[in-house]
Amino acid sequence: MKTLLCLLVAATVGAVLEWVGVPQGLLLGSILATAIIVAKSGFAPTLRFGLGYVQVALGIATGLMFQAWDSNTAVALLPSLGLLLLCLTAQIVVAGFWLCKVSGWNLKDSLLAVYPGALAAVFDLLESERASSKVIVVHLVRLLFITVLVSLCVTGKTAISAGDSSPWLVSTLLILLSLIALCLALGRLLLRFGVPAPFMLTAIVLTGVYVRSGYLPGFHMPQWSIDVASVLLGVLIGAKFSDISLKELLSHGRSGVMSVGLMLLVAAGFAAVAWQILGSDTLTLWLAYMPGAIETISIVAFSGGLNVVFILSHHLVRMVVLHFAPALLIQARRWRESADRG
Repeated sequence: MKTLLCLLVAATVGAVLEWVGVPQGLLLGSILATAIIVAKSGFAPTLRFGLGYVQVALGIATGLMFQAWDSNTAVALLPSLGLLLLCLTAQIVVAGFWLCKVSGWNLKDSLLAVYPGALAAVFDLLESERASSKVIVVHLVRLLFITVLVSLCVTGKTAISAGDSSPWLVSTLLILLSLIALCLALGRLLLRFGVPAPFMLTAIVLTGVYVRSGYLPGFHMPQWSIDVASVLLGVLIGAKFSDISLKELLSHGRSGVMSVGLMLLVAAGFAAVAWQILGSDTLTLWLAYMPGAIETISIVAFSGGLNVVFILSHHLVRMVVLHFAPALLIQARRWRESADRG
């Protein structure tokens, strides 16, 4: 009941901010309302399937855009993807160096704090049972900072509505249900290996396969599904404040802001270079080179009318490099240890 009430309050505050013209008001209002509720009451809403819905909804909406995907588009992405890998390396080096040398953190905490993605795989790789509070603060600051900054930078509004879709026939509904079932099944499999945003990954890839195979012609995700995802994501982000005390937030918040700011500046620098070389839009490139927050960037890119496929293609590569590779190293290490014992 408390969780439902929190959702209603978050949706109401978000709708009000959206109505008065605040950029991404639905998302930011939900974060603000939930953070206040958590701080005042000590209650943290639990949305067991909330993140799964966000990932599947946004993943399907992104995959539907692969209707226009062709080999020329893929080839055009390659130079930018190469710059992305250099950008990720520079982000880790610059922000990690600042935390290590200026803030006086040890090397392990510095690298964990600036790791541009989810922590699950790298924690296992480094045999760390839990991160220190300051590492968690940096990742919370990164998530919140990117969400607010990107939301304020992208002020456009696109029309993803039910009116743009073909009629919802029984056959369309059955195909959609089969797609969702496959996304959930394969996503749970990836989840066992510590892969972040696994349901979004499977939803994007499988929807692209469905679309290229001629299924779901003319279908678009209705706007209400994206709006629900915005509210749920806002509540999930706001609820994270229950894990961090105000003292910890104030104590390590400055380091978090500085390190995240450096990572975003590096991303902006590489976006400027890519703009000179490739001629693409600088804001789109900057969002593509962001160090994380794929669900937030997806929502903002959709509502801003940006090239979502281009942006999320970069984030998918980032996830593969930063999470599949550590997961493979973990499995290889375990197999080697098992062989040594045998």
